[in-house]
Amino acid sequence: MPLALVAIGVGATAGADEGREVAAASTERYALRAELGPELDTNAHRTELVNVAGTTNPPIVSSPLARAVLAASLSDVVGAGHQVAMSATLAAKVFEKADARDEDVGIAESTLLWRAPLGASAALTLAGAYYEAFQREAAAPVYSYDRRDFRSLTPTLRLAAAVADHVELGVGGGYRLFVFKPDRSFDFQAPTATLDLRWARETADGAADWEATVRAGYERRAFDGHPFVEPASCSHQTCPPVSGDGARVDHFVTSSLDIARTGRVLVGAGYALHVNRSNSFGETVIRHFLTAHFAAALPLELFVALRAELLFARYGDQVVVAEDTVGRTFVSIEDENRNSVRVDLSRNLGDRLQLIARYTFYSNELGAGDVTYRRQTALLSLAFTLEK
Repeated sequence: MPLALVAIGVGATAGADEGREVAAASTERYALRAELGPELDTNAHRTELVNVAGTTNPPIVSSPLARAVLAASLSDVVGAGHQVAMSATLAAKVFEKADARDEDVGIAESTLLWRAPLGASAALTLAGAYYEAFQREAAAPVYSYDRRDFRSLTPTLRLAAAVADHVELGVGGGYRLFVFKPDRSFDFQAPTATLDLRWARETADGAADWEATVRAGYERRAFDGHPFVEPASCSHQTCPPVSGDGARVDHFVTSSLDIARTGRVLVGAGYALHVNRSNSFGETVIRHFLTAHFAAALPLELFVALRAELLFARYGDQVVVAEDTVGRTFVSIEDENRNSVRVDLSRNLGDRLQLIARYTFYSNELGAGDVTYRRQTALLSLAFTLEK
């Protein structure tokens, strides 16, 4: 399963009488989830094929693998409406073929959150997020930018308030510390800012909920390494950039709009814009994302969920086709920045056991030119959940 952030909370309350203890116990929530299963990856190295005469492409490696996820959550309401939460996730995937074992990876992820009410219609949230990937070392020749081996730490503070009926406005800020372990010149620090507006409302008959969210975000990424610049003596597609003077700085801006209707059937659509302005050659890019998702119950106690994403990218510089590293966002090891279609089919085998089948197809982004990319994954797993 794609490794997503699992919200986990922890809290404690104390009371002098039995009534307060009962009230405190009723707010406590916890969950423990374990998932294990085999998967097939038809392009383990996420290899792109360059369709240019004279280019030698590396082989595409297809391999089975084992995937495991363990996640836990605990949350509570303490004091006068204060909410506390923590999360922790451990995950790993191990490939069967020797040619793909340098793609073995482990994940450690955790979050901590405290939400304090400010009057009847506002709240202040202090949170921290940690995400780290550990990838097996690879034998040469392997480009460092092809590795998914990094650490991200982000503390944030967010203020949210109701500004109208069914409408909430949130504004936040924070700081991101990023470490790219294979090449420390890609380490960066970035102050962050976010703005979001959320509208939610139940239909008149109570059969469904509508929700719409508009978000915007900004990161100023100051890298430890130098920017790359185009060689003065060469300005065509076969000339790689060279290291320049000073420090690399990226201005990464995101915005999105998501609309969803949840009832007997869940239907949603969204649009996102990612703009990365950089003083490093090949790193300035504008990406447009269109998404659609659907979920519903089927006969035989089956559930289906579908998600599709269409991506169009426009680069600020002519891309060196042999080194297509443009616009990396370092979101997670599962983030493809590709066109994709994913289908999930699941069935409960009991109160706590679930069987999950997932198929995902990836292709290269629109406007990729002479580069071809295809990847398919198929997963079959069992998930055990214990929750309150």
